[in-house]
Amino acid sequence: MRVRLTDGQREVEIRAEGDDPRLLRQIERTARRLLVDLAPQPSPSPSVFGFGKQLDLDRVALDSTIERADQDDEPDLDDEDDET
Repeated sequence: MRVRLTDGQREVEIRAEGDDPRLLRQIERTARRLLVDLAPQPSPSPSVFGFGKQLDLDRVALDSTIERADQDDEPDLDDEDDET
């Protein structure tokens, strides 16, 4: 037996041996779930993240208002092993 479902763009086809009505119902439910899962999910945000198509940094500047990491949070980078 063969079950084929389509929504006009995507298609799910399942083939199985036998002619049991319970198996046919199970195959139909599985095909429906697969067809739903194949549908593309809408993106959560249509806005673009990052820079645009231009990869240059014209009109992009860093100034003193930019947040910086706290210097006390950085690990101590002194070379203690070099003292010989």
